[in-house]
Amino acid sequence: MVSKQAQKAKTKTVSAPVVEKVVEEPIETKSEISGYVVPILFQREPIDKDIPAADVFYRKFANLIEIQCHRPNFHSQLEMITAGDISLLTEAGGIVCISKSESPVSWITNLYKSREFSGNPFIAREAQEIYEI
Repeated sequence: MVSKQAQKAKTKTVSAPVVEKVVEEPIETKSEISGYVVPILFQREPIDKDIPAADVFYRKFANLIEIQCHRPNFHSQLEMITAGDISLLTEAGGIVCISKSESPVSWITNLYKSREFSGNPFIAREAQEIYEI
């Protein structure tokens, strides 16, 4: 005969460990614009394709506007055009000037609408945002 203690030892129940589910919340990364880039093209469109001439960069943290030329023969012309303010035509027929030193973000984002880059001989594309971490 088997004693009661021996029976208890044989029929020991093992409970499974309790596993807690950990729910991870997604981390929201708030992207801030750190700058802008505007491609500048040499206009040849009716006859040939437009030629990429330069890129104009605006760095927000350095508050710096710089030109990266792809064609050295256009560098001096582009430097003279981008050295000053830009002028825009309004719908009423007036002219609005945007200062490069007072509002560089507005200057770079409106560069494609300016009279300075209206196709004589350069054109500007719309500003593209730069996101850096």
